Amino acid sequence: MSKKIAFICSVESYKLSEAHFFKDLCLVPILLGKYLNYDVSILTTELNESVLHQTFPSVKFEHIPFENNFESNMNAYLMEHAREIDIAFAIGPYPSYLSMFKTYKHYNPNGKIYMKLDVNRYWLSRLMTYSYFEELLQLCDLVTSECESIQTEINHVLNVDVKLIPNGFYEYFPTEPVSFEQKKNRILMVGRLDAPEKQVKFAVKAFLVAELANWEFRLVGPLSEAFRNELHEMLEGSPFADQVIILGPIYDKYLLEQEYRQAKIFCLTSTVECHAHVFSEAAKNGCYIISTNVDGASDITQNQRFGKIHPTYDWEHIGLEFKNAAAQEQILAHTCDELQKFARTELNWQIIVKKIAGLLDEERAD
Repeated sequence: MSKKIAFICSVESYKLSEAHFFKDLCLVPILLGKYLNYDVSILTTELNESVLHQTFPSVKFEHIPFENNFESNMNAYLMEHAREIDIAFAIGPYPSYLSMFKTYKHYNPNGKIYMKLDVNRYWLSRLMTYSYFEELLQLCDLVTSECESIQTEINHVLNVDVKLIPNGFYEYFPTEPVSFEQKKNRILMVGRLDAPEKQVKFAVKAFLVAELANWEFRLVGPLSEAFRNELHEMLEGSPFADQVIILGPIYDKYLLEQEYRQAKIFCLTSTVECHAHVFSEAAKNGCYIISTNVDGASDITQNQRFGKIHPTYDWEHIGLEFKNAAAQEQILAHTCDELQKFARTELNWQIIVKKIAGLLDEERAD
């Protein structure tokens, strides 16, 4: 009988969008299953099965009804099928997982639970006040954090051995390393541009203040028409307005890859993140990283060896850093070589899942 990994969705994350298929919550169980040669199932209420199977044809979607009570429905499923699941994957220490984990362990005491925390410092500070948090983690066979600071705090306070597993990048197609000569004078920002926590207006202000005559600031990601108009209003009258390029969402993976490959600097100005996936994408393509002090920034820049970190709302300081970094070609070229070497050997999801398999003490089922 083949072994099986199941992604058990929580009440708080029962609906999966197509974008989730290529983020950690789906990639980790899918790629781990592929590496171990285990069957993979996603247990949730709603997802686009046809889109999932375009990239991952062997992954099975098992419908758990949300009506009446999703948590009870999931527990009922586990009572019947827990013995078929060798590894139960979960993401985010949500309260609804407590009863699900207890049910799973009751009906399959030899099964393993892998909890990927995906928490930032603010969520963690709240979690530390909740009695269920440590009990939940104690039920897990493996708990991992994306950030060293989060890992250190939990291990210091609770009787839990959290391991460090950063978020990585997924290669949709093979790519060669980027040479610095391929890059252009570009600063890149990628994300949900109109999300308030991304502080895109601050980033635009910082670029305008930097007064970089031969540079572009390129904004990639979805945004509302109203927010696009707000950005245009900000740019009115600035001699550098034409250098701010609002590209909007780029769904073509090849074109998005080209944006990363051609950028010398990657910018993130969020107020809160866990370990943003764009960090690994930027590192893999040799971008110097300028970021606010969010979780994961210190890890990806290796304590500012490959970038600079600034206070959350200090757009003027970020503007100065844009100007300083743009003038230091040697540092940008060194970062291009060294950061992408690190990322390509450590942050590829295909490599990361092998480490996870080792931590779970699982061997490939050939």
